[in-house]
Amino acid sequence: MIVKKGEYSVVGKSVPLIDACEKVTGTIKYAGDIRVPGMLTGKILRSPYAHAKIVEIDTSKAEALPGVYAVITHKNIPNKEWLGAWFNRQGKVLDETVRYVGDEVAAVAAEDKEIAEMAIGLIEVEYEKLPEVFDIEEAMKHGAPEVRAGGNAIQRTALSWGDAEKGFEESDFVIEKRCTMGFAHHSPLDRNACIVSWDGDHLTLITGTQEMFKLRNQLSVYFDVPKNYVNVVQKPLGGSFGLWWDMNYHFIAALLARKAGRTVRMELTREEVFAGTKRRERPVTYIKLGFAKNGKLISSRWTHIFDNGAYGFKPDPFQSASDIYRITNGDYEAIGVNTNLSTAGCARGVGDLTLNYAMEQTIDLAAEKLNIDPVEFRKQNHFREGDILWSSQEVFWCKVFFQDKPRPVVKLAQEALDECLEKGAELIQWKKKWKGWGKPVAIEGAKRRGIGVAIATHICGLSMLGPTGAIVIVNTDGTATLTLGPGLMGQGANTTQCQIVAEVLGIPYEDVQFAEPDTLHTPECPSTVGSVTAYMVSPATKAASEDAKNKILKVAASLLDAKSEELDIKEGKIFAKANSEKGLMTVSECLCRPLYDIQCTSVIVGSASMGFPFEKSAKMTMVAFAEVEVDTETGIVKVVDYVQVHDSGRLMNPTICYNQAGGLYMGAGFALGERLIFDEDGKLLNANFMDYKVFGISDMPMPKIAFVEKDEPGGVFGVKGIGEGASCVATPAIASAVYNALGVQIDPPITPDKVLSALGEKL
Repeated sequence: MIVKKGEYSVVGKSVPLIDACEKVTGTIKYAGDIRVPGMLTGKILRSPYAHAKIVEIDTSKAEALPGVYAVITHKNIPNKEWLGAWFNRQGKVLDETVRYVGDEVAAVAAEDKEIAEMAIGLIEVEYEKLPEVFDIEEAMKHGAPEVRAGGNAIQRTALSWGDAEKGFEESDFVIEKRCTMGFAHHSPLDRNACIVSWDGDHLTLITGTQEMFKLRNQLSVYFDVPKNYVNVVQKPLGGSFGLWWDMNYHFIAALLARKAGRTVRMELTREEVFAGTKRRERPVTYIKLGFAKNGKLISSRWTHIFDNGAYGFKPDPFQSASDIYRITNGDYEAIGVNTNLSTAGCARGVGDLTLNYAMEQTIDLAAEKLNIDPVEFRKQNHFREGDILWSSQEVFWCKVFFQDKPRPVVKLAQEALDECLEKGAELIQWKKKWKGWGKPVAIEGAKRRGIGVAIATHICGLSMLGPTGAIVIVNTDGTATLTLGPGLMGQGANTTQCQIVAEVLGIPYEDVQFAEPDTLHTPECPSTVGSVTAYMVSPATKAASEDAKNKILKVAASLLDAKSEELDIKEGKIFAKANSEKGLMTVSECLCRPLYDIQCTSVIVGSASMGFPFEKSAKMTMVAFAEVEVDTETGIVKVVDYVQVHDSGRLMNPTICYNQAGGLYMGAGFALGERLIFDEDGKLLNANFMDYKVFGISDMPMPKIAFVEKDEPGGVFGVKGIGEGASCVATPAIASAVYNALGVQIDPPITPDKVLSALGEKL
């Protein structure tokens, strides 16, 4: 069903961000802006070694320093682990073994930053160096240094359907490829910070986070206090991209505050954000695809190895690559591997960016072998409405949630990939520019132009993320307040959710406010990961709004001597459905009755709480076209034209969606240069924005962004997601364009030295 324009009053409109004024004027308070009287400053001593045992640690000089109120090491804190959300971390807060350069060794709380840093310098540590391993394939070998007890590659998952081996036997030809990518970081502009205080056994933690409830839960378990004794106050973020989750420094700050008996503020330096938090996992993917002569994809096999770093323990990066193409037979294995590098975990487009890159490069090789236009080849093979989403049958999750029960079969409800491919091809003038395989768009001296295409998909929600609760309070003046718990990292969730409230209640958007979320007063909400808010959280917001609206209409019905089902609300006015032109009273007039009025109403509170069914799973899809210019003398690659088209269902707020599509710069950065550089001892050499080059708007012409709006049947008002998927398709599209220009595939980041090396090998 194609979206009908003008169908709603607020939904689908580019209303201003609800916190736009505060952001523009600089009055918005991020976690790093918070100061409280009498607070202490927390600082962390970090390991200079990638793998070592702490033989002895002496903190006496630091404790004796005037102005120091607390010093903690592994010796004087609970000897227990905490579990990071979605397998991003598992380990002790401080351990006698350090596992990467930058690992936490000790921490202090002092009167000010200078004293805290001086105290850190006074802590004496004797280390016994241990063997280290940095390469994921080396870490899997027998006899490799053990990063964690039990082995380096114990986090595994598998998925299969059909008979892959038989499928390969029946295929007319088989393509095999090994793909990898560089180390990359989330690179938010803001720096992680928190303020922690204790009142008896009651803990309050103010921080920027995407998942205040998961953080609350882990703090509750670690400190052995009830959940209602822990209040995580969620502040907005200056970008996150998957970095601002529950982190070890939160626990360190809480331990310091408890020991000192004072409020502790901790803000990480830029170097600590880069080297001491987490990064995107680096993958190595072995992919094998079998095809028929007509181009039909018959069989597939993936072995996807990814780097969990020191403390990550993900068993699976979410394999949407198994969904995006129609494949009769599949055999998939994911292996999470620990190394002595900084912890790796979820980042924007988690799993799908890396897996999709490998898939798209291999698809290009198949299309070339058959001499089929890559756009047409993708049209022939991509998934369709009604196709089984094989990732829903993934063994690990099914074991966790269904155990021995039958697994529901999840089918794709809606997709618009053909329309996206056609629109994108038109915008970049594909038919005019595509000359064929092995034929660049143009050659001018040493410069060659190439054009490429890629498709991708990403989840919009997962039942495992948990339930959602929402509260809508309607005040006696007709205004409303929404209490809801999504992370606020610039993606505009507070705005779009307030649009839903306004739409359902029939009041102006300007009359809806968003309450600051905290775990003490806000109903539980899924972590804001996987672009789930629009698809998973909106139903609760809508239901709570409908609950409030029904209560308003009941009051109005009693005042008007009518039936509530005969009434409705629009633009803040209550009217009879039979005569929508005549407003009978405003919401304010309905609710704001004199105190002596016998019909004086109570406060209107709408609420809803709901889980997310496993069988309900939407997929956002996106298409990218890139044109690049490669200088064969210098190896420099420039993007000269770029188009990205999204299928995100109905656009709740078009301006926000266009802004979210800017995630393509992240994918372009991974393609052309963004990379963390570690030395031979595992130390990060470019832990700052001077040396870690982030791709920005000056690095390519303004991209052309377009949408194909098509209602998602299971989404509120037909909406799906967009945020994470925006980064998934740029990397393979740019790599495909480089291949068209040079005739050789180069794994990202496609830097000048790699281009020149690849050209040399080709000659």
